[in-house]
Amino acid sequence: MTVANLIGRRFGELTVIKKVENIGSHSGWLCQCSCGKQTIAPTNKLRGGQIVSCGHLKADVEYTGLRRGYQNKKKNGVATFLLDDNRKIRSDNKSGVTGIKTKELKNGDVHYIAQINIKGKRHHLGTFPTLKEAIEARKEFKDEFFKKLDD
Repeated sequence: MTVANLIGRRFGELTVIKKVENIGSHSGWLCQCSCGKQTIAPTNKLRGGQIVSCGHLKADVEYTGLRRGYQNKKKNGVATFLLDDNRKIRSDNKSGVTGIKTKELKNGDVHYIAQINIKGKRHHLGTFPTLKEAIEARKEFKDEFFKKLDD
């Protein structure tokens, strides 16, 4: 199989300088970031858009180039749309409800852990014996939080 020549191509903030050792089964590329740092990335991550900088964009919360309009959807710096209960449920979610995890105790009982992530911080809301109580606790916290945002 022939290796594509990516030298000189730009992927986000990265410009490919030269080919280096393979990373797993993919070709490795030395890249120059727009901030001045260099990084090595595999072909599949560059072409797929998973790597677009040396890492400095992750620290820049104001960067909107990767997710256009993301910043405009925030309310007082909080991505409130991510807290929506009607979002698609993750495939690994066992409770069937966003923000509620299940925990099986040694005696076989199942408890429900309510939590919510806001601005990168996880808020543990409690462990409850019923799913209904966990849902209610999360809803109350979210409603109170939204009320504070509106003030």
